[in-house]
Amino acid sequence: MRINLMLQNKKYQIAVIGLLIGFSLFLIYYFHYMLGISVVFTHFFYIPIILAAIWWKKKGLIVPLLLSLALILSHIFSGEISLPVTEDYLRSVMFIFVGVIVVILSNEIEKSRESLSESEEKYRSVVESAVAAIITLNSDGNIISWNKGAHNIFGYTENEIIGKSATILMPEKYREKFYSGLRKSNEKYNSFNKEGMDALRKNRNEFPFDMSVATWNSRGENYFTAIIYDITERKRAEKQLKESLNEKEILLKEIHHRVKNNLMVISSLLSLQSRYIKDKTTLNIFKESQSRARSMALIHEKLYNSNDLKRINFGEYIRTLTTDLFYTYVADPNLIKLNMDVEDIMLDINTAVPLGLIVNELVSNSMKHAFPIAYGSELRENISTNPNEINVNFKSEDDDFILIVKDNGVGFPEGLDFKNLDSLGLRLVNSLTDQIRGNIQLKVDDGTEFKIIFKENEY
Repeated sequence: MRINLMLQNKKYQIAVIGLLIGFSLFLIYYFHYMLGISVVFTHFFYIPIILAAIWWKKKGLIVPLLLSLALILSHIFSGEISLPVTEDYLRSVMFIFVGVIVVILSNEIEKSRESLSESEEKYRSVVESAVAAIITLNSDGNIISWNKGAHNIFGYTENEIIGKSATILMPEKYREKFYSGLRKSNEKYNSFNKEGMDALRKNRNEFPFDMSVATWNSRGENYFTAIIYDITERKRAEKQLKESLNEKEILLKEIHHRVKNNLMVISSLLSLQSRYIKDKTTLNIFKESQSRARSMALIHEKLYNSNDLKRINFGEYIRTLTTDLFYTYVADPNLIKLNMDVEDIMLDINTAVPLGLIVNELVSNSMKHAFPIAYGSELRENISTNPNEINVNFKSEDDDFILIVKDNGVGFPEGLDFKNLDSLGLRLVNSLTDQIRGNIQLKVDDGTEFKIIFKENEY
């Protein structure tokens, strides 16, 4: 370090070059005038020429010019040298040529050094201004580089940490794995990421962090540079968000539970009130209203018992609802066979509620009107000789959902416009189909078949 400072000192440079030029002039005088021969040791002349070119660049070319001039003039005026002066001309040309080459190389080296210094300065600025901790370890796992971000995160200053093992930053549980991982990384260059690990601050408090590690080699030695992010605030925010979501989930579950209870209360009130009704038409209206309330209550019950508070398994819902309707409306279960072919499809509550009411209306209509004998009527002559069946199908096909409710009962009269009937149930089905932007079709061949095709809307 001290020698470098001396070499950069201008006075020292002038003194060194002056001494070397003086000795070179002495050699010229000694060989030309005292021995009368050509200078033998001109190789020595290249020392001041090269040093001057390195230190002073173009200005340093004055040294080869001065030595060349001294060599030629001394040769000419001494008069006693047998060799022709052209030999010293050639030596002088070589002096100048070497000086020029050294100046060019020195300029290129200087530019490269400046470029490298600028690049290093930019790198240091980026590293030092980074919020993240940027730490470099050698192959032994000792810290050799430590930025301000690392100081802010861990609490150690650069002087306190440089040269120490990286295990000082780790809880005990990671230290053994660190050394085994270090040996493996020394064998092959691995770059990797680690998330959600724990580290130790200077005060020995643990904190969570994410880390990205790059392995690199310089002059045959492996180095590891880690970029470390303190995720304490993120973890705290995630915890608060999770707690908030849990609170909202509990609240939504409670809402679904209360809505279900309220609907079941309404259904129970309708059931109690219906006991005092003697008129069959009025009684049927009460039973239909009770059934509609139960169909909506069932959706909220499914949501309350589900992990997904916005979507339900509609296939499971259909199986539960239709079975409930079957034992509500069918007087003798042996007279009707209920067939269900439904896929387990998750539907949003905004689609499930109207679609559930549609299923309730269509299935209950089939059970009440397709087979009057099974519902308690005396219209035996209208019953088909085939086994009485109600089929409920629900499936997805490409981007569409398809619901089919079909029976082989008495069927609708030919040419009946089912979209313009006074029946509240069918008007409700048409209205709810429009609500889910579906398309409803009716077939009256061998019974009745309602087919509804729809896409689930985004909510």
